[in-house]
Amino acid sequence: MCEANAKAGTWNSLEPSLSPFILESLTTMGFSEMTPVQASTIPLFMKNKDVVVEAVTGSGKTLAFVIPIIEKLVCRGKQLKINEIGALVVTPTRELAQQIYEVFSIFLHDPNMPLLKHLLITGGNNSVHEDIKHFKDLGPDILIGTPGRLHELIVGRGNDKSLVNTKALEILVLDEADRLLDMGFSQKLNNIIAHLPKQRRTGLFSATMTDGLTEVVRAGLRNPVKVVVKVENIISKNEQRTPASLHIGYIICEPNQKLSQLLRIISRETIAKKYIVYFATCACVDYFYKILSKLPQLNGTSIYSLHGQMVTKRRTATYQAFVNLPSASAALLLCTDVAARGLDVPDIDCVIQMDPPQDPKAFAHRCGRTARAGKEGKAYLLLGSGCEEVYVNFLKIRKIPLRLQQYLLPDGTEFTTTKSSSFSSFADNNDSLIPIVDNENDILLNQIRNIVLTDRDLYDKGIKAFVSYIRFYSKHEASYIFRSKDLDLGKVAKGFCLLRLPKMPELKATKINFEEVLVDMDQYKYADKEREKKRLSKLAEEKERKKNNNLVELRKLRKVPKGPWSEKLAAKERKKERKSKNEKKKELIKKRKLEEIIIDSPSTNKIKDNNNNMEDLNDSSIIEDEWEELQKEKKLKKKLKLGKINQGKFDQEMKLITENEITMEDNDL
Repeated sequence: MCEANAKAGTWNSLEPSLSPFILESLTTMGFSEMTPVQASTIPLFMKNKDVVVEAVTGSGKTLAFVIPIIEKLVCRGKQLKINEIGALVVTPTRELAQQIYEVFSIFLHDPNMPLLKHLLITGGNNSVHEDIKHFKDLGPDILIGTPGRLHELIVGRGNDKSLVNTKALEILVLDEADRLLDMGFSQKLNNIIAHLPKQRRTGLFSATMTDGLTEVVRAGLRNPVKVVVKVENIISKNEQRTPASLHIGYIICEPNQKLSQLLRIISRETIAKKYIVYFATCACVDYFYKILSKLPQLNGTSIYSLHGQMVTKRRTATYQAFVNLPSASAALLLCTDVAARGLDVPDIDCVIQMDPPQDPKAFAHRCGRTARAGKEGKAYLLLGSGCEEVYVNFLKIRKIPLRLQQYLLPDGTEFTTTKSSSFSSFADNNDSLIPIVDNENDILLNQIRNIVLTDRDLYDKGIKAFVSYIRFYSKHEASYIFRSKDLDLGKVAKGFCLLRLPKMPELKATKINFEEVLVDMDQYKYADKEREKKRLSKLAEEKERKKNNNLVELRKLRKVPKGPWSEKLAAKERKKERKSKNEKKKELIKKRKLEEIIIDSPSTNKIKDNNNNMEDLNDSSIIEDEWEELQKEKKLKKKLKLGKINQGKFDQEMKLITENEITMEDNDL
């Protein structure tokens, strides 16, 4: 293990020395001295050593591998062929890949530098075939990209063989290596590494290393040197995993007070201009982006949203727009952990975390978007009162120091309490960290509810965000701290400014203290005219469907078959009736054949059947009536077949339905 020195020195002091054009580019960029991670890593990489580098965010890890890659390829002497690559850089996100590509561009566009070409390969912007075409046309020496698209280009896709020749590859770099494994790229990384030559240099870079990296180290590195850059607190002399110039505070509040605390932090920080605000889920980012954009308290502040479910072009455009803002512009970037790692956004003054990240390792990465390269920076974490306070101790064990920031009041002052900033005082002191009454907070929430009432889309987004937040909380990796059963769902719903609670399993068995707003959902409109038109059309269809369902139920009660389905039912009943009459007819014919002799005078009114039993001739008259009925049916069927009468008349003559029912059916038709 190699531990970086506190004093790094100038670029000219490096051994082996850097090329003149690289030193000139560094001067143009304003980097006169090296950071500790650069001073330790660059010489090792240039001396053909494999490295595993763990250093705090903002410590200059990107230059620590960009410079050795350029130096190694320039010193080759022999130019690479059109389909050969000399270096490969793999990153977990498109934004980080774009950033590394731009750092390479600064050096490679120097007119004094020997010709080297680089290519950015990420999914979403281009198709695989377009990337292959770009590779053929450019013939890059350096590839930078995300694992999925690089896998398709280097390993191949289906029956398509790879066009990339990796035999001449000098260096492989995995940036944010632990995140690559966390995102499920382990198999693709192994496949890519299997296609690379074993005689190469490999570098793993991250602010946090995990045990999962052991497999990658064993597979891809040979006797690696581990470089660890430690930061020591000047006052306490304790080691920490965050930059010394970064001040992290936490505020204890209720779930329904987080929005007001966010606005008060922004209004209080007079020096800070550019903020990154982290939310738990993509749906939360979408919802609060819409809400905060409509608040008059943030007039004059540019607000942007960024998360992993955005369309690639919009996501890229948003990131670039925020990065290119002048440093004096007031701006908020609302995002998820997609913007937590590696991104070097200039002039970020403050980071605010509305909730602790689901993955505890992401906490330091979030905070590290500010206080980069030795600059001062602030970070805030909003914690719910109760069990969430234990998170402070959890981070302390991970060498991330936090200090208690008092609850902010509307006038910008702090709520005074006798509690100290150390976690142990929570158990020893009964004083509350939160004021009993905060009327301004309730006024803000009612203001947002009124905004939600102006557009049904905000209501839909709020419900979606609330549901996603509950699911996020239930799946938190630090589940012994963030327990769903301890979460006050009523206050969470109030904090999301919901009009009413959604139907979801988590709310069924829980008694929730929440006051709903009475809203006529049929009259609740979308601000978007096209969407409102579709809603009204769907509503009309739904009403028509209910009306038809009611008619069907009414017909069932009246026993009057109507419509296509009921016609089949009526036909089935008529068929059953005819079958019964045909059976009677056959029985009568059989009886007539079996009649033999009148054994007495007509006055006796007796006949003898085949069993020599005597029966009354009065019963025989009943048989005659049925016979006449069957003859009548025969004649009516013939008329029905010839079209002289209709089915309704037939049923009436046969007394299957009444005349009133026929009239009713005709009217409905």
